[in-house]
Amino acid sequence: MTGGTVLPFGKARPFPSAQVLDLAVAVAIGRDLARTEADLLARIEDWFLCPATRSEIAGSIARLLEKDWARRSDAGECALCLTEAGIAATTTLSGGMIRMIDRGRGLFKTAFLLQMFDFGKGQCP
Repeated sequence: MTGGTVLPFGKARPFPSAQVLDLAVAVAIGRDLARTEADLLARIEDWFLCPATRSEIAGSIARLLEKDWARRSDAGECALCLTEAGIAATTTLSGGMIRMIDRGRGLFKTAFLLQMFDFGKGQCP
């Protein structure tokens, strides 16, 4: 493809880049669905019908911490919570996934579904 124009995202709000596993781990943390490593591994396997390894989960958590989307907390074995930046990125990416599945038909109410996710359950204090 040649002759295309590349439009940069605004510097004030860069596009939240993440692997699918990173988003899934962030959703699990944000919805407070994984208090232990075993919970997190089981949740990921349940969602994707495919197990993730401990090292894959550890890599995902490391990326979330590096991006400042998550922080260590004192609650539970997993001891992770989402930062404001993490909630914003998780909401943006989840909303995009919902709209991709909907294919612009408007059958899925994105705002309603995002509200149901309630990522604030796992927000850092």
